[in-house]
Amino acid sequence: MTAQHRLLLSARCLTAGGAFLAAAAAFHFFAAHHIAPILRRAVDARTFAFLEPIVSFTFLLNAVLLLPLSFTTLYGAAGVRRGERWAWRISIANALTVVALPCLLLYSMGLGYFADAPLFLAGALSITAAGLLMLLPLVRARRDLLPPA
Repeated sequence: MTAQHRLLLSARCLTAGGAFLAAAAAFHFFAAHHIAPILRRAVDARTFAFLEPIVSFTFLLNAVLLLPLSFTTLYGAAGVRRGERWAWRISIANALTVVALPCLLLYSMGLGYFADAPLFLAGALSITAAGLLMLLPLVRARRDLLPPA
């Protein structure tokens, strides 16, 4: 595989990863209004009054933060395609961030939670796939970047 092909593959993987992140942001925005009814059925009224604002805010915060992560990933893809170092640096930081997300979920929730929450499992698996899809071609294409100016 030539250097240009490796850069093109990296850029395409970044574009796919950016699309996954945008979809995850949209999912968080649309799903946020379902938090209250789910919590209301799961906990007593006092616990609901305490937890619902926190959980809803966290869901919306995730959505808001996924938007610029998606944008910078998509923006960086064009620079990586051209072999620009600045784009590779931003893209590798984004890819590492995305790979860290499911690790943090697993650390904070444990494996048992995922068995009872298929949507969390599907989300964690798709974000893991997106992160690896972004990261691995970037690592491989590092040597193909333009020399520093």
